[in-house]
Amino acid sequence: MGADVVPTPVAHDEVLRSLERETAALLSRVLGEFLDLDLDREPVVENVTGGDLLTYLSREADRMADELLIAAGSPLPPYDSDRRWDLERGGLRPGAVLIEDFVESSERLRDAIADVQNWSALDAVIRGIPGRRLVQVIVHHADFRRPWSALATEDAAIAVTVLPSVLPEELAGISLVSLPGQPPVLVQTGKGMRAIEGDPRALLAWASGRTGNDDPIDASLPDPGKRIWF
Repeated sequence: MGADVVPTPVAHDEVLRSLERETAALLSRVLGEFLDLDLDREPVVENVTGGDLLTYLSREADRMADELLIAAGSPLPPYDSDRRWDLERGGLRPGAVLIEDFVESSERLRDAIADVQNWSALDAVIRGIPGRRLVQVIVHHADFRRPWSALATEDAAIAVTVLPSVLPEELAGISLVSLPGQPPVLVQTGKGMRAIEGDPRALLAWASGRTGNDDPIDASLPDPGKRIWF
């Protein structure tokens, strides 16, 4: 790798398509396995249950949809107290209700994204919503026991490209370079930066702190810590 590492830009449309695929994949997994998942009692990451995660993903989708509507000057829908569950109480709902909430919130975010006429007119934070949501969905899908090997390389590479904007503090001074099929390694670059090169799925596992016995990480890589919520 050369002395100066410049991440390859990713087209906004590619992020949107990846987000659609990964949201559908998470929904399919939860629908297919929620009877086998203890959504309200057994933690899936630290002390967080599957019900907590689904509630969080639903409320985050609502929040992002509201941000897009406000940025576009569109009116917000009436407040619906039956859906605006907080995390502490919402995670205790029945599995079917949790899934219905996730579906409705995800569709609401999808519609808000589709209604944006000119992304370039929005500020950087609002333009970054699809990428932030993509990383969020992918990482929390891993919390629902999806192996990193099951994540498509294309979607993983897109998520890695936007990851520095999602984890600016954890990845300060570090550039990520996707090299499919290669184990992650640390490389010094020419301007005091460090680059971590490797398979994008392994990079996501490392950056999110969600590595297992099948995801060995070289000890020379810095420790970004384990962030629970994305």
